[in-house]
Amino acid sequence: MALLENLRFLAGYRRAWLFDPMLLDALRMADLDGATLAEAFTSVLVFDPDAVRSSVFHLLWSGWLTTDLDRPLGSAHVLRRRS
Repeated sequence: MALLENLRFLAGYRRAWLFDPMLLDALRMADLDGATLAEAFTSVLVFDPDAVRSSVFHLLWSGWLTTDLDRPLGSAHVLRRRS
């Protein structure tokens, strides 16, 4: 059940044109492999925190980042870079 709820939640971040390309690039260049969601949300301090949070969720939706979606998303979820 958590998987479906997480996918529904992340689907809200699927529209790539809504995200700042410079912010997405900054997140892609940050070392987020092994970081928690909480760490990722504070990894790029020069951008608005709400925009960073949304962009991290977009990178999860797009598959650039992965995490365990079989349990409800939380700040302790560990991120992995797509191989």
